[in-house]
Amino acid sequence: MKERPLPDQYPAQRSWQSPEAAAKYRGTRTPSSDHRYFREEAIVNAWLDDLPHDALVLDVPCGTGRLVRTIISRGFRYLGADISEAMIAEASQQANSPLVQGFIHADAAKLPLEDNEVDCVIIWRLLHHVRDSTIRQAILREAARVTRSKVLLSFHHPISFTFFRKFFRRAFLGKGHGTEFTQWRLRREARQCGLRLLETKGFRKYISINWFACLGKAQPAVASGEHPSRGHS
Repeated sequence: MKERPLPDQYPAQRSWQSPEAAAKYRGTRTPSSDHRYFREEAIVNAWLDDLPHDALVLDVPCGTGRLVRTIISRGFRYLGADISEAMIAEASQQANSPLVQGFIHADAAKLPLEDNEVDCVIIWRLLHHVRDSTIRQAILREAARVTRSKVLLSFHHPISFTFFRKFFRRAFLGKGHGTEFTQWRLRREARQCGLRLLETKGFRKYISINWFACLGKAQPAVASGEHPSRGHS
């Protein structure tokens, strides 16, 4: 099946491009203003535990850098990427550690990185903005390509009480452009992109719309008669 080309612009790309919007976004993503901050941080930390001590973690989109401290406090190296230069400018203000490798101006669906270049990719608070499954799978496919180990992501789940409020705002008030999908759909889409769903977590599953997933990089199929490599002697 021939893949459809990705649109040059979609809502998640157009948002937060101005310095004013980026500064406002950063103000709403602090521990004092975001009641989910520490709960999300705990989920991320639990899934980072098995990474090597000098792991390189790609945060895309990095936004204004809310995960910088979380990553470098573990002794991991941090690399941020975002489609918004204004967001990167805000995030760079927290980049005063040698563990911060820098920031890349890039679309999550078209990463300028080599295959297997990072140990983990974090895709936080993005996929619920992406209604087009073609774009979502392009993002997942790129994450699978550049990671050596795993992909962590957040998404919105439709089987939840808070879903109905968001649906009403979109359907009847014309506010918002987000989307929701189940863990079963995520599993199918991830599998098509070379990832396997390992675990999901939530604050209150089926009550809160906010869900989180840990995906592992699928191992390539071994041809008949061959054995998986066990290293070189």
